Amino acid sequence: MKTLQRKSIVVLALFLALCTFIMSVQSVANVAFAASGAEYSDILADLKKDSMFDVKNYPVVATDYSLKIIQLAESSDKELFVYVYQPCGKKDMRASSINVSTNPQADIRPINYKLKYINSSGVFFKYVVDGITVSNAEARYYGVTSIYRPFNKEYGDKDAEHGNTVSEVPFNVSKEYRFSTINGNPVTATVDIETIEITDKFVGLVRYPDGFAFWSKGACDSHFVAFDTNKPIDKLVEADVAWVQQTYWNDMEGALHPGITWGDKEQKTKTLSESDDTVHYTGGGLFAGSYSWDRIQSIDEFVASVDLEQTVYSGAVLDVKVASKLTDEGKQALKNKKWVLRFAETEYEYTRVNDYIGQTCVARYDRERCTFVGDVTILRLKFITDGVTYNLGVIDNKQTGSNKPINDTETNVELNDRGKGLLIALAVILLIVLLCVLSPLLSTILQFVGTVISVPFKAAGKGIKRAKNSKRKKEENDYEENDNQIY
Repeated sequence: MKTLQRKSIVVLALFLALCTFIMSVQSVANVAFAASGAEYSDILADLKKDSMFDVKNYPVVATDYSLKIIQLAESSDKELFVYVYQPCGKKDMRASSINVSTNPQADIRPINYKLKYINSSGVFFKYVVDGITVSNAEARYYGVTSIYRPFNKEYGDKDAEHGNTVSEVPFNVSKEYRFSTINGNPVTATVDIETIEITDKFVGLVRYPDGFAFWSKGACDSHFVAFDTNKPIDKLVEADVAWVQQTYWNDMEGALHPGITWGDKEQKTKTLSESDDTVHYTGGGLFAGSYSWDRIQSIDEFVASVDLEQTVYSGAVLDVKVASKLTDEGKQALKNKKWVLRFAETEYEYTRVNDYIGQTCVARYDRERCTFVGDVTILRLKFITDGVTYNLGVIDNKQTGSNKPINDTETNVELNDRGKGLLIALAVILLIVLLCVLSPLLSTILQFVGTVISVPFKAAGKGIKRAKNSKRKKEENDYEENDNQIY
């Protein structure tokens, strides 16, 4: 009897699992392999091959500027297509990029890919993912966390604060599309996946000076993103960050051709680890400081690694200290943030330049060279909360900070205890030497000083005497006048 009950439970569980799978599977045998090549098929022609598709389910909403994915499809040329419902129907509003992981959900690793517009009809838009080639594996996974379009304030997009700007805004997808073949027919199974959203964000840099050097001023720029999320994080273990960087040279007033010259843009992606990712930096100039920081920091750890003072030289007489302090603007920008990812380091240089024609110097000017970092987006976070480890794709915008650091640095030279003692001893010795040198002339000097000091007193005494004589004469005159009146 117990064996029969166990068999019934197993059969029921298998039946429920099969029902769940059938409900999640969307048969798109006619859509999964769309036409490609020089002549792409029309989007509506693709979508209508699915008997479940109904245009009435996708109305025009003029004030809705969101993006909603209808379906993904693989082509015979191994391209991946994205079919998007854009309710406002604006022809000039197009998706720009998409975050896709080709790993299964348990090992999700989203990458940001550009989207290439193919064609559209009303609220329906068709794109191809630039950079993904469909594999030959029996099962293919596309974990889509979000899709982006360019920032547009007229669409109600929210501006960033504290000197940051937003270039692309994300729209939550949080679905995994599984492609396979059943009975010779291509099918997809679409399932929901868990993601985490960035709710507050600031992109900035910390500048660590190289120390003193003739004719130039160098530094290391440490680029970071500070943020908070819609889910609690007890411990942040790993993170994937993507950004674009571009070197520029700013030739200032006095140059033959003043202005900014830009280098090539570089798309970067890096995985940061909490366990073994520590950066060390020491400048090469005189009185340079030594700094270190973890790639992943809590906001308190980050502040402590920036707001500090260190002794970089201790000699027989002098100590040299280098101080780094957060600016007031930097402190405001970090409010309400909980985690910081320090994802890149670049060189900064400010130098004096001479331009020559032949042997003749024709221009002298200042040149600033540094690297501009922008379009920063967090792709994945692995973290622990309440003892449970999560590895989730992230919903985040693409945001750019300014090239102004959030810290000020200064070098202070001061006497140490030995130097102060030596200064006192030196002062005593100088006083003794001075007295010895001046001793032959001391009596003359004292007489001269006494004469100088006595002059105002003598003048005052004479004034008082004159005043008394004048008063006495006046009294005598008054007395004589009174006598004459009596007689």
